[in-house]
Amino acid sequence: MHKRGFTLIELMVSVTIFIIVMTVALGALLSMSASGRRAEAVKTVMNNLSFALESMTRTIRTGFDYHCNTSGGSDCYLTAGHTFFFTSATTPPQTIAYCLGTTGTTCGTSTSCAAGCSILRSTNGGSTYQAMTAPEVKIYNMSFYLQGSSPSDNIQPRVTITLDGAAITADVTPATFQIQTSVTQRIYDQ
Repeated sequence: MHKRGFTLIELMVSVTIFIIVMTVALGALLSMSASGRRAEAVKTVMNNLSFALESMTRTIRTGFDYHCNTSGGSDCYLTAGHTFFFTSATTPPQTIAYCLGTTGTTCGTSTSCAAGCSILRSTNGGSTYQAMTAPEVKIYNMSFYLQGSSPSDNIQPRVTITLDGAAITADVTPATFQIQTSVTQRIYDQ
Protein backbone atom coordinates (compact mmCIF):
# COMPACT_ATOMS: atom_id res chain seq x y z
CA MET A 1 0.00 0.00 0.00
CA HIS A 2 1.21 3.41 -0.94
CA LYS A 3 0.34 6.33 1.27
CA ARG A 4 -0.03 9.50 -0.70
CA GLY A 5 -0.42 13.08 0.49
CA PHE A 6 -1.20 16.21 -1.42
CA THR A 7 1.03 17.19 -4.25
CA LEU A 8 2.86 20.49 -4.26
CA ILE A 9 0.58 21.83 -7.01
CA GLU A 10 -2.57 20.93 -5.06
CA LEU A 11 -1.22 22.71 -1.97
CA MET A 12 -0.29 25.82 -3.98
CA VAL A 13 -3.75 25.96 -5.61
CA SER A 14 -5.58 25.61 -2.27
CA VAL A 15 -3.38 28.22 -0.56
CA THR A 16 -3.91 30.63 -3.49
CA ILE A 17 -7.70 30.19 -3.31
CA PHE A 18 -7.57 30.72 0.47
CA ILE A 19 -5.53 33.93 0.04
CA ILE A 20 -7.99 35.29 -2.56
CA VAL A 21 -11.01 34.56 -0.35
CA MET A 22 -9.34 36.11 2.72
CA THR A 23 -8.30 39.23 0.75
CA VAL A 24 -11.91 39.80 -0.38
CA ALA A 25 -13.24 39.16 3.13
CA LEU A 26 -10.66 41.47 4.72
CA GLY A 27 -11.49 44.23 2.21
CA ALA A 28 -15.18 43.94 3.07
CA LEU A 29 -14.40 43.99 6.79
CA LEU A 30 -12.24 47.10 6.48
CA SER A 31 -14.90 48.81 4.35
CA MET A 32 -17.60 48.06 6.94
CA SER A 33 -15.34 49.34 9.72
CA ALA A 34 -14.70 52.62 7.88
CA SER A 35 -18.43 53.02 7.18
CA GLY A 36 -19.15 52.50 10.88
CA ARG A 37 -16.62 55.17 11.87
CA ARG A 38 -18.12 57.61 9.34
CA ALA A 39 -21.65 56.94 10.55
CA GLU A 40 -20.54 57.46 14.17
CA ALA A 41 -18.90 60.79 13.27
CA VAL A 42 -22.04 62.05 11.51
CA LYS A 43 -24.18 60.82 14.42
CA THR A 44 -22.05 62.76 16.91
CA VAL A 45 -22.35 65.96 14.87
CA MET A 46 -26.11 65.55 14.47
CA ASN A 47 -26.48 64.89 18.21
CA ASN A 48 -24.75 68.22 18.83
CA LEU A 49 -27.25 69.96 16.54
CA SER A 50 -30.18 68.18 18.19
CA PHE A 51 -28.97 69.24 21.63
CA ALA A 52 -28.61 72.88 20.52
CA LEU A 53 -32.12 72.93 19.00
CA GLU A 54 -33.66 71.26 22.05
CA SER A 55 -31.98 73.80 24.32
CA MET A 56 -33.26 76.66 22.13
CA THR A 57 -36.83 75.41 22.01
CA ARG A 58 -36.98 74.72 25.74
CA THR A 59 -35.74 78.23 26.57
CA ILE A 60 -38.03 79.89 24.01
CA ARG A 61 -41.06 77.89 25.18
CA THR A 62 -40.74 79.14 28.75
CA GLY A 63 -39.95 82.73 27.72
CA PHE A 64 -42.22 85.62 26.78
CA ASP A 65 -42.21 88.97 24.93
CA TYR A 66 -41.11 87.50 21.57
CA HIS A 67 -39.66 89.80 18.86
CA CYS A 68 -37.98 89.40 15.48
CA ASN A 69 -34.84 91.16 14.24
CA THR A 70 -34.76 93.91 16.92
CA SER A 71 -35.32 93.90 20.64
CA GLY A 72 -38.43 96.04 20.13
CA GLY A 73 -39.70 94.35 16.97
CA SER A 74 -42.91 92.59 16.13
CA ASP A 75 -44.26 89.62 14.18
CA CYS A 76 -42.33 88.24 11.23
CA TYR A 77 -44.58 85.51 9.88
CA LEU A 78 -44.73 86.75 6.27
CA THR A 79 -41.01 87.41 5.88
CA ALA A 80 -38.35 85.58 7.84
CA GLY A 81 -36.47 87.16 10.69
CA HIS A 82 -32.79 86.34 11.05
CA THR A 83 -32.56 87.19 14.76
CA PHE A 84 -35.03 86.22 17.47
CA PHE A 85 -35.31 88.06 20.81
CA PHE A 86 -37.38 87.20 23.88
CA THR A 87 -37.34 87.59 27.66
CA SER A 88 -36.37 84.52 29.65
CA ALA A 89 -38.36 83.13 32.55
CA THR A 90 -35.27 83.11 34.78
CA THR A 91 -34.79 85.30 37.84
CA PRO A 92 -33.78 87.99 37.07
CA PRO A 93 -35.25 87.96 33.54
CA GLN A 94 -32.72 88.25 30.72
CA THR A 95 -33.12 89.30 27.10
CA ILE A 96 -32.08 86.23 25.09
CA ALA A 97 -31.24 86.43 21.38
CA TYR A 98 -30.65 83.64 18.86
CA CYS A 99 -29.18 84.17 15.41
CA LEU A 100 -26.88 82.74 12.79
CA GLY A 101 -23.29 83.94 12.58
CA THR A 102 -19.71 83.33 13.65
CA THR A 103 -18.49 83.58 17.22
CA GLY A 104 -17.35 87.05 18.22
CA THR A 105 -19.28 88.79 15.47
CA THR A 106 -22.72 90.18 15.07
CA CYS A 107 -25.47 88.12 13.55
CA GLY A 108 -25.35 87.43 9.86
CA THR A 109 -27.80 86.62 7.12
CA SER A 110 -27.92 83.72 4.74
CA THR A 111 -25.66 85.62 2.31
CA SER A 112 -22.93 86.09 4.92
CA CYS A 113 -23.05 82.38 5.86
CA ALA A 114 -22.38 80.84 2.46
CA ALA A 115 -19.42 78.95 3.95
CA GLY A 116 -21.44 77.89 7.01
CA CYS A 117 -22.08 79.51 10.36
CA SER A 118 -23.10 78.48 13.86
CA ILE A 119 -26.21 79.05 15.91
CA LEU A 120 -25.33 81.91 18.24
CA ARG A 121 -26.89 82.76 21.61
CA SER A 122 -26.75 86.00 23.56
CA THR A 123 -27.93 86.36 27.15
CA ASN A 124 -27.40 90.11 27.36
CA GLY A 125 -29.72 91.41 24.67
CA GLY A 126 -27.48 90.87 21.69
CA SER A 127 -24.22 92.61 22.60
CA THR A 128 -22.09 89.43 22.77
CA TYR A 129 -22.81 86.03 21.24
CA GLN A 130 -21.53 82.51 21.88
CA ALA A 131 -21.74 79.54 19.54
CA MET A 132 -24.16 76.78 20.49
CA THR A 133 -23.13 74.31 17.79
CA ALA A 134 -19.87 72.53 17.12
CA PRO A 135 -17.58 73.72 14.30
CA GLU A 136 -18.50 70.57 12.33
CA VAL A 137 -22.11 71.78 12.07
CA LYS A 138 -22.27 74.27 9.20
CA ILE A 139 -25.57 76.14 9.01
CA TYR A 140 -26.17 78.09 5.82
CA ASN A 141 -29.59 79.53 6.57
CA MET A 142 -31.66 79.95 9.74
CA SER A 143 -34.98 81.79 9.73
CA PHE A 144 -37.53 82.64 12.39
CA TYR A 145 -41.23 83.10 11.63
CA LEU A 146 -43.16 84.66 14.53
CA GLN A 147 -46.88 85.13 14.83
CA GLY A 148 -48.88 86.45 17.80
CA SER A 149 -46.23 88.57 19.52
CA SER A 150 -48.73 91.26 20.54
CA PRO A 151 -50.78 90.35 23.64
CA SER A 152 -53.81 92.12 22.15
CA ASP A 153 -54.02 90.04 18.94
CA ASN A 154 -55.71 87.02 20.64
CA ILE A 155 -53.16 84.66 19.10
CA GLN A 156 -50.89 82.55 21.29
CA PRO A 157 -47.28 83.45 20.34
CA ARG A 158 -45.72 80.83 18.07
CA VAL A 159 -42.31 80.81 16.42
CA THR A 160 -41.25 78.48 13.62
CA ILE A 161 -37.51 77.92 13.14
CA THR A 162 -36.09 76.61 9.86
CA LEU A 163 -32.48 75.47 9.35
CA ASP A 164 -30.49 74.43 6.28
CA GLY A 165 -26.99 73.08 6.72
CA ALA A 166 -24.56 70.20 6.63
CA ALA A 167 -22.66 67.99 9.05
CA ILE A 168 -18.99 68.13 8.05
CA THR A 169 -16.61 65.49 9.38
CA ALA A 170 -13.17 64.35 8.22
CA ASP A 171 -13.15 61.99 5.23
CA VAL A 172 -16.94 62.00 5.00
CA THR A 173 -19.23 63.40 2.35
CA PRO A 174 -21.21 66.19 4.07
CA ALA A 175 -24.60 65.05 5.37
CA THR A 176 -27.00 67.84 4.46
CA PHE A 177 -30.12 68.55 6.49
CA GLN A 178 -33.20 70.74 6.49
CA ILE A 179 -34.96 71.07 9.83
CA GLN A 180 -38.12 72.88 10.83
CA THR A 181 -39.53 73.09 14.33
CA SER A 182 -42.29 75.14 15.92
CA VAL A 183 -42.44 76.45 19.48
CA THR A 184 -45.48 77.87 21.25
CA GLN A 185 -45.12 80.09 24.30
CA ARG A 186 -46.02 78.10 27.40
CA ILE A 187 -47.30 81.13 29.33
CA TYR A 188 -50.88 81.88 28.31
CA ASP A 189 -51.02 85.12 26.30
CA GLN A 190 -53.51 87.44 28.07
